[in-house]
Amino acid sequence: MATLTIPNTFNNGEVIDAPEMNSNFTAVKNFVETMSAGGNFDAGAIGTEDIANNAITAAKISTAAVTTNKIAASVALTTPDIGSATATAIAVTNNVVYHIVTNSTAGAYTLVLGDDGKIVEMNNASGTTLTVPLNSSVAFPIGTQITIIQTGAGQTTVAGAVGVTVNATPGLKLRAQWSGAVLIKRATDTWVLIGDLSA
Repeated sequence: MATLTIPNTFNNGEVIDAPEMNSNFTAVKNFVETMSAGGNFDAGAIGTEDIANNAITAAKISTAAVTTNKIAASVALTTPDIGSATATAIAVTNNVVYHIVTNSTAGAYTLVLGDDGKIVEMNNASGTTLTVPLNSSVAFPIGTQITIIQTGAGQTTVAGAVGVTVNATPGLKLRAQWSGAVLIKRATDTWVLIGDLSA
């Protein structure tokens, strides 16, 4: 931490001059105000043990205050919640390990926002339909990907609600039990289905 310099000192028995005393008070005031603004701290002066849990929130960090040269070369991101990272592109070296959540359904099913990025299992003994809703009903972000697996014997047909276009070839049905496909949102109400399909 920086050193607080008191401009005037006094010995026992000396008369204290008011302007000199005021000058001392001003020096202390300025030093403390600079600390309040984040100054007068040496690098490493504050360790993790000095910071209370949850004391540093997003509201207390100035915009653009955290830059890449202030972040260690290796940063461990831990569960349960690491927030949302957005960028034009994210370059990753080595493996990315992630575990997809599965939504197991029975009967006809209409996708919900929580299915974004998940596996939706269609487990039915007879044929059934998975419906892609209108954007006005469920606003999936463009680029959403949802994996569909037909785990039951009943054939799964993927259909768009009225006003929704789902493109695929040769058709919009999963071919057989254990067939899989991926739905990708390309525009507001336009999707493409890619996978093990049949007409």
